[in-house]
Amino acid sequence: MSDPCVYSDFPSYCKTGADELQGGVKNKEKQRSVLKITFFILLSVCLLEGAIYFIIMPWTSAVEVSFSGLQTLKAEELGRGLSLHCGSRWLGFNTATAAAHIASYSAVESVAVEKRFPNQVFIKITERVPVALMFAQSEGKTRFVHVDKNGVLFTVNDTPLSSIPLLTGFDAEIVSEGMRIDAGYRELLKQIAEIRESNAAYFSLISEIKVAVKEYGNYELVVYPLHVHARVLTDAELNEAALQTMLLTLDVIYDLEPNVCEVDMRRGATSYKVHS
Repeated sequence: MSDPCVYSDFPSYCKTGADELQGGVKNKEKQRSVLKITFFILLSVCLLEGAIYFIIMPWTSAVEVSFSGLQTLKAEELGRGLSLHCGSRWLGFNTATAAAHIASYSAVESVAVEKRFPNQVFIKITERVPVALMFAQSEGKTRFVHVDKNGVLFTVNDTPLSSIPLLTGFDAEIVSEGMRIDAGYRELLKQIAEIRESNAAYFSLISEIKVAVKEYGNYELVVYPLHVHARVLTDAELNEAALQTMLLTLDVIYDLEPNVCEVDMRRGATSYKVHS
């Protein structure tokens, strides 16, 4: 006959196991709840940061403009002009308007404007390189303007003048910045640019190059060297070899005749005149 006391604790054992199982289920539910709450908190933070980054910052942040390629133009001046014409907020900043405003400066050859999220604008500028000076007459006043190798007139500051020749003899009495001189003279400007790139010191020995216009649109040149009271008549072709020959010829002639006033080197021949 079985002992009735052997199984007397079985119901309490089963109850304890059931309690542990139920407690484990509750813990898992709590963990899920905590994970859900954490997920929604993180999601809310991400959405808030996204709203700040993608919506609030573009609307409210002041645009940060960075310039590259500046040589003579000042970033502060350009920045003030952009603020007036394009606004100071990134979202409303118009790149086409900004490019047009920068391009309105006569010293600017090309400009590229790039807008980067969330509040940056990058502006790359290529400035014109002066190859010569010209006289400009406007409103009864005469002033200097620069001209680049493409014949565009412009003005820059802080440009050393010792290696930039003065060009005279042009027909236009009234010129404005941004205009181009006649296409017939652009080859001369390219020749001057090439000489300045190879040996700009030649133009520190020359005070003026005058264009002497001939019939049918042709022209010759009259070169005025520094420290010499004479002028040199030469053909339209101007290069480093021609300038070297010109200066050496002047040295030889002045050794023979210090009173020379004009040297003619046109058409491959050389002659000179003296003061009467």
